[in-house]
Amino acid sequence: MIGYMDTLGDEIATARRRANLTQEELAARTGLSVRSIRNLESSRVTRPRPATVRLLRDVLGLPAHPAPARIRPMQLPLEIPGFTGRSAQLRQLDRLLDGGPRRMSSVVVCVLSGRSGIGKTALALRWAHRSAARFVDGVLHVQLGGSDSRRPAVAPAEALAGLIEALDVPGGIPCGPAARTGLYRSVLAGRRMLIVLDDARDAEQVRPLLPGVPGCMVVVTSRDRLTGLVVGEAARPVVVDELAAGEAWELLAARLGERRLTAEREAVRQIIAHCAGVPRALAVVAARAAVAPRLPLAEVARQLR
Repeated sequence: MIGYMDTLGDEIATARRRANLTQEELAARTGLSVRSIRNLESSRVTRPRPATVRLLRDVLGLPAHPAPARIRPMQLPLEIPGFTGRSAQLRQLDRLLDGGPRRMSSVVVCVLSGRSGIGKTALALRWAHRSAARFVDGVLHVQLGGSDSRRPAVAPAEALAGLIEALDVPGGIPCGPAARTGLYRSVLAGRRMLIVLDDARDAEQVRPLLPGVPGCMVVVTSRDRLTGLVVGEAARPVVVDELAAGEAWELLAARLGERRLTAEREAVRQIIAHCAGVPRALAVVAARAAVAPRLPLAEVARQLR
């Protein structure tokens, strides 16, 4: 963990170099010894005199008190356990992050689309958790509620308020949607961040939440293909489809154990066929079997018919 003296020493050394001063020249300007400056910059002095720190800050044009460290948001929800498959889609996301002709010239936007329960969110979270360390300024996550029939989808202005708050922007949140979008994009400029927009309703809900300058990547999940984003913002579409039979087996094995599955292979085959490669359906069946460990899988399969 970086302590106060490490930060102070780095701050003084950085400001001295920015001013094109040697340690000897800084010593001459402040009246301090070269040894004192060297010890401060190397953090050998654990308790420098306040007057010495004030003098150095004044000569180097530094603020009287150092700015607090910027918060690095990490808003990802818990990764869904038992994730399996999706190797092709994960490679597509990796390629978007790793390179391509647009890597440094625009914001990278990817749309994960597919039917309800197909595992779009699970895929997005799997990749985001795996890649989070590569986004040095953090990861933002917004649940947009586009497919929730019980309540209206999250308005862009409401989503922006949460994003601005997560970015710890001083001065409060502007009232108007356009002002919120402008502030959000201004704060993101120069940062390398991942923004996960989960369960988008349509392109109009997403557009105000896109960064305005290169450096960030946005992963959107939606039941809709969001063709408007593909056309207007050159978003890269990634289709999330049904799991193959082997991947469905791996999902069940992760939740029920390989031994239980191999003991009733035919029942498992019937369960996989009934669930048609839909991860949520497989998870529901697995939960039913997990809470009743003595219930034969053949009986679970029979109940599904």
